[in-house]
Amino acid sequence: MSRFITLASFLLLLILIPFSSNAQQLYISTELGLGIGNSLDTDASDTDFGTLCDQHLNNPADNNHFASGVCSWETSVWNNSFDGATGIIVGVALGVSTDFGARIEAEYFNFGAQYDTTSSVVGGGQDIADKANQELVRSDERIGAVNINSLFVNVYYDLPVSGQLRPYIGGGVGFGMTEVEFDAVWARNINPDVITTADDVEYLGSGNEEEDRQALHRRIAGVTSTASHTLEDTVFGYQAVVGVDYMLTDSASIGVKGRWVQYAKFSGGDVWDQLRGHAPNNGPGTNTVEYTIETDDLSAFGVSLVMKYAF
Repeated sequence: MSRFITLASFLLLLILIPFSSNAQQLYISTELGLGIGNSLDTDASDTDFGTLCDQHLNNPADNNHFASGVCSWETSVWNNSFDGATGIIVGVALGVSTDFGARIEAEYFNFGAQYDTTSSVVGGGQDIADKANQELVRSDERIGAVNINSLFVNVYYDLPVSGQLRPYIGGGVGFGMTEVEFDAVWARNINPDVITTADDVEYLGSGNEEEDRQALHRRIAGVTSTASHTLEDTVFGYQAVVGVDYMLTDSASIGVKGRWVQYAKFSGGDVWDQLRGHAPNNGPGTNTVEYTIETDDLSAFGVSLVMKYAF
């Protein structure tokens, strides 16, 4: 719904611009260029319990129950970092010059970059640190393609120079409809002898304690948690632009435009595809486990070739 409202608002703006009482000349422009996406530092969380609260692995009905404290949900948090990437910028804009010396423009542009970067989790809370020390041999996450469809309203000021060159500066605000490909693999050690998850917790079973501890570690060994989704969010954005046009005729020009665009926090999430080798929950009657990925670093620099025609 928010995307529909945003698109409808800009379509209305496109209709109203040509009828502005201050309009002097209507123009349309297209662009094609290269963009450089910023490196991404991500903060992640999910709604999972600890491994010993996973009834698929540590079921009290099996007399293999080990105390794990109160199994109430507490947000697990972790961090990661991904290198930047280059991509393509394509766009189209409709604008008017005005009596007060500025141009007003409605712009659509797309920035798509193939990050294709895999990184191991670099930090997090104590629960993540304990898990890394006791169970995990791999905690890799990947950012694949990042695609942002943006709708902006821009204001430009043409610098007063003579000749065929028309330099300008400006900026704008709008929204970016963002898609981020995200994959994750969290894998436990396949050797149960090196897993220590249950070594220091109270045994509540009625069987052979040592055999039950070893059996639990065998159930934990080798299990994986995985996710592979395209995460989506619509975020506010703003940009600064500089450029110069070369007038081919009184109506047509070709030019170069540079932009820096910054978006607000991206936040997207989904359900784990697999959690510790089973369905994404912690047993009968428990909630489905979801994860969320956030970043404040969604931004890009771009340089484009622009063609413009005035009516």
